[in-house]
Amino acid sequence: MAYPPCFTRPWYSFPTEASLAIPPSSATRTRLVTHGSLLLTAMLWGGNFAAIKWLLEDLEPLDVVFVRTVGAAFFFGLVLLLSGRPVIPLQRGDAARLVLIGIIGVTVLNLAVIFGQNLLPAALSSLIVTSNPVHTAVISRVLTGEPLTRRKVTGIALAFVGLAVVVLYGTGGEARVGTGQIKGVLILAVAPFSWALYTVLSKPVLARYPSVHIAAYTTIVGSLAFLPLPLLRGGMIERIGGLSLRGWGAALFVTLISFVAAYILWYRGLRVLAPSQAAVYIYFVPVFGLLAAWLLLGETITPYLLLGGATILAGVILTNSGQQPAPIAEIGPEAARTPTGPGRLAEEAGK
Repeated sequence: MAYPPCFTRPWYSFPTEASLAIPPSSATRTRLVTHGSLLLTAMLWGGNFAAIKWLLEDLEPLDVVFVRTVGAAFFFGLVLLLSGRPVIPLQRGDAARLVLIGIIGVTVLNLAVIFGQNLLPAALSSLIVTSNPVHTAVISRVLTGEPLTRRKVTGIALAFVGLAVVVLYGTGGEARVGTGQIKGVLILAVAPFSWALYTVLSKPVLARYPSVHIAAYTTIVGSLAFLPLPLLRGGMIERIGGLSLRGWGAALFVTLISFVAAYILWYRGLRVLAPSQAAVYIYFVPVFGLLAAWLLLGETITPYLLLGGATILAGVILTNSGQQPAPIAEIGPEAARTPTGPGRLAEEAGK
């Protein structure tokens, strides 16, 4: 029996954003909720810095990577079970794409962040890691043909200026590259590039499968590389088992809250916005990260944090103003598995 067209498209195809468009009457409300969700995502990722710092008081860097990725995969498995349909059929091309997305956005990203940050000051690390909206805009333009209007470019540049103000002056410190830090810069530069690819490659499959399943499958695949760590690094299980109550709270936050919940919110944002429009919210992460460090860790901040945050907000608003892409309606597991469901309609619209 021949498969319908939606099950025979290659993994590298990019359907148009007109597929599965939400009715105009509810589009405005959908966008407002989306922007609020992405702002919340930035808040959760900002708080992640303080939580990881608490974990690093008792654990080694690779211990934290193991806790975060494998723990998130465990919670995503529970979410899939609660959905009532943990396994949905994937066309071969999409399965290959999700494996690639998981390796790039979970495995490579986490390794680059951990090993790069070990060689660089925190301020410089933040500046490099949160530069990914620029990568996203360029990659999205090359792979999907997303138009880079003057408004978008100006908004991204303005938000980056705000980010630089936050990182350079928000804590009274500086972010300078020393001659002995080039190796760390090169390693850490892989992280924003990986996240940009993760974001852009994820956009097309959102028209065919539920957000939760995409986030779960990619996380589970990406975490597989870290499963052998307890066997390769002695004492890891003992260190994790000896965490304090605060440590376990931080572990819960970096897995269930800032990973599982945040990734789901991020994917739902990608349903409504173009990759470059969603990615610009990443510039808010250091702002919320510094606020969390001030509230929870007692670190110092300066008025420049507010100036930089306001500049980032202006850049986000500018980037997301003007002509908007058609939102993509959320797909349920049942629809994703049927040849006549929205998954097929999305593919047909993308031709």
